[in-house]
Amino acid sequence: MADKSLICNLCNGEMQLYTGPRYSKKAGFFLVIVGIFATLFWVGPVLGVPLFLMGLYMITSKRQLWVCKECNTAIERIELNPEETASVKKGTK
Repeated sequence: MADKSLICNLCNGEMQLYTGPRYSKKAGFFLVIVGIFATLFWVGPVLGVPLFLMGLYMITSKRQLWVCKECNTAIERIELNPEETASVKKGTK
């Protein structure tokens, strides 16, 4: 389906694939800094390491959207497993 273009349901415009951040990078950096600070000065690894890891995940995670060029409508793109694709085509779940 990569070679087919999608058409927007609202305005019939062409949709393009957009890859962007899933979470706010500022919040991710904040959690990384707080995690480092907590590891060094407060309760150590109990609180600091999970905060640091959550911040790294928030900074690096991406999501894919289909965005209409005309009206800027966005639809999140999801990946289906082959088993899910077969059940969707059959109409069963």
